[in-house]
Amino acid sequence: MSQTPLETEFERSRAAGSELFVCPDCSSPLSVRPLECRHCAFEGRIRNGILSLRSATTPPDRSRRPFDADLLEPIAVRTERTSIRDATATLREDEADHSQLLSALYGSGRDAWRTFAAEEIRGRCLDVNAGFGRRSMLLAELAETVYAIEPSLSSIRIAAARDDFESGDRVVPIHTTEDRLPFADGSFDTIVADFTGRRPQTLVPRLGLLGDLLADDGTLLFLADGATTRLGLSGGLGSSADGPASGRDLRGALRGTPDGYRSLLSAAGLAFDDVALYSLFPTATRPLYVFDVESEHAVRKLSEIVLAERGRLAQVAKPFVSIGGKTGLLRRAYPSYLAVCRSSADASPAPFDASDPLLISGRSRSVVLETSSDGVDGVWKIPNRNDHVSLTDREHSIVDRLRSSDAPIVETLPAGTTVETGFGPARREEPVPGTPLAAELDGDLDSFDRVLRIGFEWLTEFQRQFGGEFVERSPAAVRDELRFEPTGIEPPAVNEPVETFETPVHGDYLAGNVHAHDGEVTGVIDWEYGATDASPIIDAGFFALDTATRTFDDFETGFERVFCDDTEYADRARSIVRQYCDDLGLPYRTFELYLPSVYLHRLELDWRFGAASTYTSRMHERTAAVEIVFDRRESIDIA
Repeated sequence: MSQTPLETEFERSRAAGSELFVCPDCSSPLSVRPLECRHCAFEGRIRNGILSLRSATTPPDRSRRPFDADLLEPIAVRTERTSIRDATATLREDEADHSQLLSALYGSGRDAWRTFAAEEIRGRCLDVNAGFGRRSMLLAELAETVYAIEPSLSSIRIAAARDDFESGDRVVPIHTTEDRLPFADGSFDTIVADFTGRRPQTLVPRLGLLGDLLADDGTLLFLADGATTRLGLSGGLGSSADGPASGRDLRGALRGTPDGYRSLLSAAGLAFDDVALYSLFPTATRPLYVFDVESEHAVRKLSEIVLAERGRLAQVAKPFVSIGGKTGLLRRAYPSYLAVCRSSADASPAPFDASDPLLISGRSRSVVLETSSDGVDGVWKIPNRNDHVSLTDREHSIVDRLRSSDAPIVETLPAGTTVETGFGPARREEPVPGTPLAAELDGDLDSFDRVLRIGFEWLTEFQRQFGGEFVERSPAAVRDELRFEPTGIEPPAVNEPVETFETPVHGDYLAGNVHAHDGEVTGVIDWEYGATDASPIIDAGFFALDTATRTFDDFETGFERVFCDDTEYADRARSIVRQYCDDLGLPYRTFELYLPSVYLHRLELDWRFGAASTYTSRMHERTAAVEIVFDRRESIDIA
């Protein structure tokens, strides 16, 4: 009979001469076969290969707003029988909480805060309220072993069976609650707990229990609600369905501050050499930004970014950031916090040397800005998980190759170096001057024309410099390039050969990644989706489509207004695209056929590298974009 992960850990602890597992009722050593305490009447159970210390039908804790059991049970069964990719592929997009569920399952950017505690996540780690195991798997990339504690049996079954992380064999799932933990005191080097949804004033006994389990030189990390969340004021900032329940909790609001959480630690009898509080902004379930609440430079840079943005988040967050920044109340009013409690104040806060870091989380990797009184002194690109290291390697290789040229245009490419970190190779770049072209778009015709013209002028010069010789593609070859079998994308008929050339491409060439000053491009950043030899329309088509989307706030509307309808926007875009094609000798028909090729390019790369986007709605969105363009193919007329 093969051993379960639990039985393996039992044997390891016994071989090491220690008793890791103890009875949750009387703290006497547990036996594993049968799973019982020989001192009292406690008996555990093995459910689906998982140690269970609670009833399978125990009502869930509603303060955490769990997903409905009727939704999770079939996912758990299918994950156990096939794979997690197969299990979630069957979810309907109109299913309640569809996007929130996929984010909770796969959103590695939600745990990008690991960057600020990488040196402390080590040895034997306990993950409390582990959910579907996403965080546990990411912690296991740094720690030796992670014990994932979760009260929902369906959730922990998914965690136990998921096969999308190589670190999964270092995660030991246990079905129990945070107040019934079967471990001896001092057992863990690292403890991570998710207390979002809990009233801060109820955390003292929970913190005390975890403190007992922590080794003398261990580190405790916990996520918790801030004052604005406890007052029910953070809903518009993007909290998702698996986050804390809304409500007005005045006592919790008074405690849900950096000073309040430090007081709770003291009340629990815990003393640490260093306690750092980080803001997870806008919320713990959607932490687009992470930074030390005491960092004035990082907070100032965050304010600049938020105040310059458009969209729903910016509309809600601007008053919050603007008023809070002026009154000094921001540090006490963030919706969510991460507390990092270190037993040694000498521990390094990050796996790299960055002053006043502001982390901007992404789907595949995070960007860390080194902030100072002068602005941004450096930019770090950190993979969100081990499987995403290839994107950083790809960017470094492509940019270095291009910068080795003596062409003047390469001065607009970011200079950088690769640095080894606990997350694998990271890239550090010098900041580029200028501001993103996206900041100039305000929805009117003139800004649309200006941004499109600047972007295409740079792209024309770049492709003129690095593009290869023209070749003729057969209709069959063109259709092969425009097909993506995993999502069933089939291109329209191609009846004649197509003339084109290959060129290095950026792969994410949009107005947010192009910096300019006084109408001139000063920098083009974020080359992780780049390629050395690919279709020129990957970048040209994407820049036009993305600028249209930003202008009309919707992909399909932007595409139709700019490429299909008789509008002034279409006239301006047609003129700029024709000029681009004429300057490079590219037939208009080639541009029309390959218009959505960027989405195919990114689908193929993400599929090849197993990126998180291939498990989520992002893959469906890109597929839909390609199909929208293909369906209206006859309406597109550049000439």
